[in-house]
Amino acid sequence: MKYSRIFLAVLAVVAFASTSNAWFLDFEWGLGHNYEQIQSGVPGLEFASDMFYADAVNGAWNFYSEDLGMGWYGANYYIGGYVGAHADATGSGRINFTNGDGSWFRTGYCAGNTFYVEAYDASDNLLDVASGPANRRVNEGNMLGMGYLEVSSAMNNIAYVVLHDGGYYWVSDNMSGDASGVYDPSIPEPATMTLLGLGLLGLGAGLRKRMK
Repeated sequence: MKYSRIFLAVLAVVAFASTSNAWFLDFEWGLGHNYEQIQSGVPGLEFASDMFYADAVNGAWNFYSEDLGMGWYGANYYIGGYVGAHADATGSGRINFTNGDGSWFRTGYCAGNTFYVEAYDASDNLLDVASGPANRRVNEGNMLGMGYLEVSSAMNNIAYVVLHDGGYYWVSDNMSGDASGVYDPSIPEPATMTLLGLGLLGLGAGLRKRMK
């Protein structure tokens, strides 16, 4: 009885993970891919050609890692781990939601100027916009880490978001949202997790029979 309850609980957790649309991206799978386009790196999302991996490990980036407590070069811009995302030079970064059904999007950012996140529907109508101040670690005296901005739509119709600043350099990391079909490439797909849960349940049933 005890084993049955445990495996049923595991299956319930896996089933929830397989049906939930919420996702979180930390870009750590981009380690070793510095300044490569992110375009096809995340199933369910399409990153515009001006969105790139920013890999701090190569020593060329002015980063400080919140999670690791480590700095590289001037350590002026916060990221979560070793890798963040940025747009080419001082440009804007667009991220398309393949299924066009997002109701919210949130991202961490560190910028040398006012930073903006804009949400649009499939007809290019602006649905929501959020902005935050410059928050570099050294120049702006920010010792609290990345700022976070969130946009939303009650109609579940966010088709894409645009990230940009007021004309300086910026980096973003630790993105999350609920558009369907998106998952972190560094973890198993929901279908794989479900199969794993079913396998564990079968194993539990076998153990129960042996105990009897």
